[in-house]
Amino acid sequence: SATWVDFSRDGQWAAYIDRQGGDLWRTKSDGTERVQLTFPPMDVELPRWSPDGKWIAFTGKMPGKPWKIHLISPEGGSPQQLIPGEAHEGAPTWSPAGNSIVFGNVLCEASGTCAIRCFDLSTRQLSTLPGSEGLRTARWSPDGRYVAAIEPKQQALMLFDSRTQKWVKL
Repeated sequence: SATWVDFSRDGQWAAYIDRQGGDLWRTKSDGTERVQLTFPPMDVELPRWSPDGKWIAFTGKMPGKPWKIHLISPEGGSPQQLIPGEAHEGAPTWSPAGNSIVFGNVLCEASGTCAIRCFDLSTRQLSTLPGSEGLRTARWSPDGRYVAAIEPKQQALMLFDSRTQKWVKL
């Protein structure tokens, strides 16, 4: 019983959240070689394989703490929190080259901090996509040119073009 399933680019592996325990698991696509990657009391959602298959990014939360993006090796080990601070982060999506992760803040309406953020893994720099204030739930296009996000008040799907640096409503 699984939810939030994501497959590696080569289709050989799957990462998923076990519905019963809420933990992150990795398995071969045929269901063999299962490895539990996270353990209670961490809540886990939205695993995403890196393009090279060397990492799984996910959103995790310890009791009393904010939702944060973590990285873990598909072989196991300790999850590494990506960005310090108390901002709630959600839905990590890898750039096609695997050098950046784009995401939207979650639980941000009250603080007015909703925006689409990009974390550069090589420089460890966090930036905000221009004009993304108020948007949530980012997803990168496979070619890396676009980022899709949701404007929650109007339930509008927005698309950011990295070449023009502009958002359009779809």
